[in-house]
Amino acid sequence: MYTADIQKIPRHFVPKDFRVTDWQSLEPFFKDLLERVIETSADLEKWLHDQSELEALVNEDACWRQIKMTCDTENKNLEEAFTFFCMEIQPKIQPYADALNKKLVNHPLAKDLDEEKYFTYLRSMRKSIELFREENIPLQAELSVMQQQYGVISGKMTVTVNDTEYTLQQAAKFLENPDRKLREEVYRKINERRLVDKDALNTLYDNLIEKETRKQSMPVSLITVITVLKNWAVLITPKKIVLNFMKQ
Repeated sequence: MYTADIQKIPRHFVPKDFRVTDWQSLEPFFKDLLERVIETSADLEKWLHDQSELEALVNEDACWRQIKMTCDTENKNLEEAFTFFCMEIQPKIQPYADALNKKLVNHPLAKDLDEEKYFTYLRSMRKSIELFREENIPLQAELSVMQQQYGVISGKMTVTVNDTEYTLQQAAKFLENPDRKLREEVYRKINERRLVDKDALNTLYDNLIEKETRKQSMPVSLITVITVLKNWAVLITPKKIVLNFMKQ
């Protein structure tokens, strides 16, 4: 039997026992990167590795907060932990991220970096600098929280099949059953259950679009909304419900 033997990469910049709890304890690492003097190519490579380590730490913490909240939608503490990150930590990281991006692309030693290795990364940094607007930070924080409301709403949806309760994701396995009558029964139950929460989902959809279109100096895009809706069998729109009927 094979198992995934996943080993964490040892930390060299952030202490191995450090945990993200608040901005006060996290900010010094960003300040270190921003204020560090870079005199040689080796210094720049070390700076990039340290920045990557810090980003990985923050991203992992954010992902675990989201995963835990999604797995237990009834737990208010988990929901508050995720909201705290979105509203109190991430908005404070973004100005530092922009400043670090500028420090990198404007540094004279950046042109000496391995082009094959860093071309895509540096191009991404330049695009991030171009798109960054400080006035968008609070809107993006609100969007992050609102996106997760879909998970909270959908996570509570269940249907009963053969006297057993299933989440919609679990019930989806019956859509591949060779019994056409069972497939149709489950398909209708899933979509009828989604329709119960159509008003809440419509309101969420409207609010997401309103926030997205308020973001300054960026193309109006429904990417955020599509990300939230990408796995829906029923697409909830502000004015109507479009059923994506499965071909038999």
